[in-house]
Amino acid sequence: MDKYMIGNNAGIVWRALHNNKYSWEELMKVTGLTPLELAAAIGWLAREDKIRFSSERGIIYFEVYHECYY
Repeated sequence: MDKYMIGNNAGIVWRALHNNKYSWEELMKVTGLTPLELAAAIGWLAREDKIRFSSERGIIYFEVYHECYY
């Protein structure tokens, strides 16, 4: 796995999360990525502040981070 592949996978995850909220398992099914590919893509997006994490009943959910300027 190289930076290009991780960046490409990050784009897949970001597009899947657009207007959606998924758990890890749901995100794996939707994107078709392996656990390692998904973890690297989420790390990339988290480092760039592109996604947000939330927890509900012990399950972590991922969603696109929308920055608001007022």
